[in-house]
Amino acid sequence: MGRLENRTAVITGATGGIGAATARLFAREGAKIAICDLDDADCRQLATEIGGDAMGVAMNVAVEADWQATFDRVIGQFGRIDVVMNCAGLFDGSTIEDTTLETFERLCDVNLKGVFLGCKYAILHMKSRDQNLPAASIINVSSTAGFVGTPRSGIYTMTKGGVRLFTKSVAVEVAELGYNIRCNSLHPGGTETAMFDETLKHRGISQMAFREMAKSRNPMGRLAQPIEIAQGALFLASDESSFMTGAELALDGGYAAR
Repeated sequence: MGRLENRTAVITGATGGIGAATARLFAREGAKIAICDLDDADCRQLATEIGGDAMGVAMNVAVEADWQATFDRVIGQFGRIDVVMNCAGLFDGSTIEDTTLETFERLCDVNLKGVFLGCKYAILHMKSRDQNLPAASIINVSSTAGFVGTPRSGIYTMTKGGVRLFTKSVAVEVAELGYNIRCNSLHPGGTETAMFDETLKHRGISQMAFREMAKSRNPMGRLAQPIEIAQGALFLASDESSFMTGAELALDGGYAAR
């Protein structure tokens, strides 16, 4: 029996990198999966690849109506929602003085507003689940940038720090309201994804050069693979973390420990 048997998970930013690795892993562990991202064709393609109880749902995490429509559709097909992973995110590597207001608003829309709306609608739907079920789980993807200051990514760092503290507020609030919901943040370090490749490209750093840098900056001396971050998400989604809420799970090779 899988660790997520008979549970339904909604994952945003689910068609690439960490989100896609998590969708595949959750499905292997028995979950019904709603694969949510901007491009409908990409969502459907991954859902077809995963097969079984996987559905693709095109949505924009910064649009409130999309959240309501997505949750209505998922509940209509699967009956309830047990796990929400707010994984959609954007990065920008500009210096603070070069950051435009447009860039600021774009990152805040996805990284902050998207997480807020994801938590809001997760709570609205999860609070009415059968109290005899295991606690529902909200997983908000932050970053090592949620722990430490990072140059040339001030707005990204600001949003990821916001995700970290907002997660704690959600965890305390739902507990005080008596809802059977847990909420934790996940903090990946450098991970081999397309978004990370774009980050390096923006900074003019090659993959090979960064690997050498990682040996001195990161105690484990390497980048993570998406599946390694997905394993952390699985832990937070499953009953193995049943006594964990309002906490941070750092999967960063020790980067933030320095």
